[in-house]
Amino acid sequence: MSARILAAACFALILTQAPAFAGEGSPEGQATAVAACQAINEHAPLETVGAVEDGMGDWLVWTKDKDGDLWLCNASSEGAVFANTMMEGDLLAGDGATLINVQPASNTSRSRFVQSDPAETATALCTAIGNYIEDMQVVATAEDGLGDYLVWLQNADDAYWLCNASADAKLYDFEPVDMPLNDFEHVVTRSA
Repeated sequence: MSARILAAACFALILTQAPAFAGEGSPEGQATAVAACQAINEHAPLETVGAVEDGMGDWLVWTKDKDGDLWLCNASSEGAVFANTMMEGDLLAGDGATLINVQPASNTSRSRFVQSDPAETATALCTAIGNYIEDMQVVATAEDGLGDYLVWLQNADDAYWLCNASADAKLYDFEPVDMPLNDFEHVVTRSA
């Protein structure tokens, strides 16, 4: 019995002594993603509004450019940028609720949609838009850091699509995400 406790204690000590890498979820990885998003945007100077994990192991970085325009950027902890899009408001001009048959709970100017989970409406809208293009499945849904949701979809060819939508059926972005947009070299780190 004491040999098992000793082995478990040694294993725990080894884990706590493992080197830390700037990777997924780390502050260093977030800083690298923010720097990559700032570097790729030609509308500098940029102000970082926020950065949150994107639900797929990377970062969703929000910036404002010199004109005050809001940008959505998706980048990895290693600096690969997969999306960099200026937000232009609701791309469906208020018609998102009709696409998914969601009705407002009231007719007030601050109407709420009938859903038990706020992310359900965003996910349903992204799924409806994706399936209009081709058959897609939801891979992940994450809060976008600005009160809305980032929904990841995948088609039959394993290609990913990024969708940014709200709980009140507004669509802000929908785009395929594939190879990095920037000149990015993957760095392999190995422990010695």
